Amino acid sequence: MLFKFLYALNVLLLLSDLLIFRLSSGERRYSLSLVRILLALPLLAGEYFYLARYPEPRVAGLMFFSEVVFAHLWFFFALRLSALTTGVSRTTRNLLIEIFIGGAVAVWAFYLLFRPPVVGMDAGRLFFQLYSPVYFVSIFILVAVFYAAWRLEQFWRALDAARRWEYKFLVVGCYLVCGSLAWAASYRLTFLVIVPVHLRLLAVLLTVGWALTAYAVVHYRLLNRKIFVSRKVVYSFVVPGLIAVYLIGFGLLSMVLRLFDLQFSFVLKWLLLALGLVAVGLFAFSSKLRRRVHFFISTHFYINKYEYRDEWLALSQHLQGAMTEAGVVDALRRVLAESLYTSEIFIWVGDSSAGYRLVYMAENHDVGKGKLTMAADDLLVRFVKTHSHFLLREKEPDPAWQEVAKKKEVFLTSLNLLLLAPIAIGDQLVGLIGLGPEYTGGVYGHDDFDLLTVLGSQAASSLLAARMAEKLAHAREQQAWNRLSAFVLHDIKNAATMLSLLRENAPEHLGEPEFQQDMLEVVDDALKRMGRVEVRLKSLKDELVPENREFQLCQLLEDCRRQLAKKLPALKIVLDCRDDLWLESDPELLASVFENLLLNAFESGGEGTCVRLGVRQDESSRQAVIEVADDGPGISPELLPEGLFEPFKTS
Repeated sequence: MLFKFLYALNVLLLLSDLLIFRLSSGERRYSLSLVRILLALPLLAGEYFYLARYPEPRVAGLMFFSEVVFAHLWFFFALRLSALTTGVSRTTRNLLIEIFIGGAVAVWAFYLLFRPPVVGMDAGRLFFQLYSPVYFVSIFILVAVFYAAWRLEQFWRALDAARRWEYKFLVVGCYLVCGSLAWAASYRLTFLVIVPVHLRLLAVLLTVGWALTAYAVVHYRLLNRKIFVSRKVVYSFVVPGLIAVYLIGFGLLSMVLRLFDLQFSFVLKWLLLALGLVAVGLFAFSSKLRRRVHFFISTHFYINKYEYRDEWLALSQHLQGAMTEAGVVDALRRVLAESLYTSEIFIWVGDSSAGYRLVYMAENHDVGKGKLTMAADDLLVRFVKTHSHFLLREKEPDPAWQEVAKKKEVFLTSLNLLLLAPIAIGDQLVGLIGLGPEYTGGVYGHDDFDLLTVLGSQAASSLLAARMAEKLAHAREQQAWNRLSAFVLHDIKNAATMLSLLRENAPEHLGEPEFQQDMLEVVDDALKRMGRVEVRLKSLKDELVPENREFQLCQLLEDCRRQLAKKLPALKIVLDCRDDLWLESDPELLASVFENLLLNAFESGGEGTCVRLGVRQDESSRQAVIEVADDGPGISPELLPEGLFEPFKTS
């Protein structure tokens, strides 16, 4: 009666596959698989304990039947875990494969039910023959537990540190079950015997594993959790998975040859080994091949083509140190290059008043960036402002799309562009993203549009923040300039006031000694104030109105050279100029400019510095061209080009 009851329980667990196939939710199928494992584990542990107590062939038949059922449940538990963590939707093909595997295992299990394997008894041990049904039952157990262990390892790596403590008992319990069954099956295959004391230990280990798993499920309510495995975890297991498949295939081939008493040729064995190593090496060193494998995994084993959370976090990380517009564009470019399956990437940046200039494009294009600037009223710009994207090969285009495609087709095809997406937040368009065709042969779809929308809005926010920070910096510089001007005007006003008073009183008291002493003190104070003003204005440039008149340029430069030669004899100045070159400008301001340039050259280069002044006339524009060159260290790149003319910027 007890045997019939145990057989009935195992049959019910096996037939529960019908419930699995009726469930449409992957989370529910996983939950049902986990519940079946929690029911099957104590049942199998009890049968092990019973057989260890009463090692009889009749009891062994029940154990073998239960092992097949449990291995089947354990295999499908790992399969459900894989489907849940990767987010793969159930397709008709996958469903047919699962039904076929489940049906085959069910037929095998019922065969063992009605025709139990033949085992013998020797010194209290059960023994069986090589390649008997018991032998293949053990192989099936090994395959199931190894597959489950692999999936558990992937699942554990996918968990973040904050959630691992919730699943540690579940993972430890499942690994204990996998290790125990793998050890028992390996021993059985090696020695072709079943030791009762091993079954007793196995029953205890399975009970402990069941207790840990049950505790985790009940205490942390794991049946209500939805688990996903990151693509990066799956990508990291591609090479180990290929190696595992290769080794398993190599082992199966060896077993088949041994089954038919065939010899494994020495040449064939090492040829297969070498080919396997070559295949792994090609995959490891070919970045394009790896990207194609990633594309295949993302489009066949995940609902979404991209891991939006990872791409969003990657862009956020790159934007942390991006304080300028160039930094934001570089961060966006890097994330696009790492995420998308195309090497044709273009980025335009601008605004609705000045248009949009190309700031990044693929290196294999020779067209200058300046020739690819888009005006604010360009058809593509206007279309992207009101649409989430522009796809050149749209299946159901609207009239607006047709107009853009007709008039801009030459422009797009010349750059090999297929897709344009906005860099926008709200109604503010701050740039555009252009993409060429995918090198995988794929077609752009909603996953690509969604990813570009997420990255575009995030980049637009950072671009606007960078522009606002730049405007704020200029405003602060202007504020500092105004504040400095107030101090300068204050010193000048005080000095002028004192000198004015002195001038008024001078005719009447000029001959008095005390007045003369006071006059010297006032003049000395005014000179000190002027010195402070000179220091504050040393690196600043006032807005001056030039007084133009005609003069001989070469004579002006020669006078400047002669005056500086008296002051700075260590500075060598070489002048190359035509005597008959006349210029209409302000000679005083121009002399001041040359004096500053020559002094800067001397301060940077030191004694022995040589400065060459060359003057020529541009016949086409009728302008004088003056070239100043020295052998000093040059101007710092940080000051070029705008930094030279910003207030308070010096070096």
